[in-house]
Parts: sequence; C-alpha cells; structure tokens
Amino acid sequence: MDDIKKAIRQIEFFRDFSDDEAERLLNCSQWVKFGLGQTIISEGGDDQYLYILVRGQVNVVKNRKVLAQINAGDSFGEISSLARSPRTAHVIARKECFCLRLEPFRIDSLPVEIQLKLVKKLLYTLADRLISINRRYVVT
Repeated sequence: MDDIKKAIRQIEFFRDFSDDEAERLLNCSQWVKFGLGQTIISEGGDDQYLYILVRGQVNVVKNRKVLAQINAGDSFGEISSLARSPRTAHVIARKECFCLRLEPFRIDSLPVEIQLKLVKKLLYTLADRLISINRRYVVT
C-alpha cells in the first residue's frame, strides 16, 4: 500500500490534493491492472467507473479509429462517471496499465471538499480535451 501511495503522489492528477485527501481517495478506490490490448471500457457499457491511469498508456477508440491516447497521470471514463450514462467509446490498454478505479457511489461518500477538488480536476481535464478536439477538427 505504501508503494501505491508513493506512486499516486508522483502523478499530476493528485497534485492539488493533500496527503490526507489523496489517501481518502485511495481508500475508496480499487487498484487494477490491465494487460496490453485488454479492453478496459466497452462502448455502450453501463459501468460508471472513473479511472486514474497511474502507469501505462491507453487508446480511446470509436469506430475502429483512435480518437485519443491517454498517458499516465491522467484520467478516463469521466463522462459516464459524471453523467451516469453509457460509455461513449472503447478504451484499450496500449501497454500494461495500472489504474485506480473509483465508483461514483464511493465518490459521493467522500467529504464535499474532496468531491469538489475531484470534480474541478475532471472539468479541467474535459475542457482541455474539448480545446484539443476543437483545434484538431474545427476549421477556422
């Protein structure tokens, strides 16, 4: 468990969380490992886990096209977790991955201050991705 604590303190996602807040997030999450090529999220699936990629790399895939590559230190699964809606794309491990997996009901049980920091981090992540998509696909 101490190795996991050290690992998560090194990644960008947890930079704004105090040690106590990061530990509370860790305590309400599951540590999961995925092998190369393994499907982590299936498009249309109804699970609503939020994933924080601690080590590895994943591809976000729709209609057999890679839409994005997500690297260690970032999150994925935010839309379904926040909106409580079906998955919008596949997420496939590009290499061996270690993730923290959080369930919405466990997030809801955290103190409000931690929930707000988490939601703020997710909103910044989604905004950055939207900006990137706009730059990539919108002709000006």
